[in-house]
Amino acid sequence: MMLTTGCAPTSVELYQQARDSNLAIKREIADLQLHIFDGAWEVSKYGDIPEGCGANGYRFTFGRSTPPDDGWRLPQESTQAKLDALMAWLHEHGWSNIRLLSYTGDVTSTSIEAEKPSAHIDDLLINFMPGIGNDIIILRIGGTCEPGDAGELIDLMFPEGVGGRDWAAPEHPSTEPKFGLATPSPTATP
Repeated sequence: MMLTTGCAPTSVELYQQARDSNLAIKREIADLQLHIFDGAWEVSKYGDIPEGCGANGYRFTFGRSTPPDDGWRLPQESTQAKLDALMAWLHEHGWSNIRLLSYTGDVTSTSIEAEKPSAHIDDLLINFMPGIGNDIIILRIGGTCEPGDAGELIDLMFPEGVGGRDWAAPEHPSTEPKFGLATPSPTATP
């Protein structure tokens, strides 16, 4: 939800808009994760710490990966078929600017980039690494730059301070997503 230029959201609006965009991103991530692997994923960056962007904006970033268990593989036979299937799924689910990045030399990983501004996702990077004993997929997601002060939003989301909270234990994509620690959420002051 973008605001007109020159208008700064109030604390309550900022918190609600950030919560809405954050949850939209997490729903999209969960759909993609469930398509790839219906199990607990490693979480390297939960996506709950706003980062500054632009002149006066914030964004959320996320990191997820399949577990490093021996034997897990995407169902398609060849690497190219696996990549083609992922790209087709993204296209069918409204992602845009989908592109395949491959590397030369000894690099065996391949990446897919995409975006989905309607879900507040500016950049999706899927790293696919086929291995001898298993496949590994790493998702890196950058949210769109939204209007509002990142520092103010951090204070609203974490009234007791951040304290290194942007990491979580492995989590199944169907787990109800969290947003900050303000309980109850901020309300307007008189």
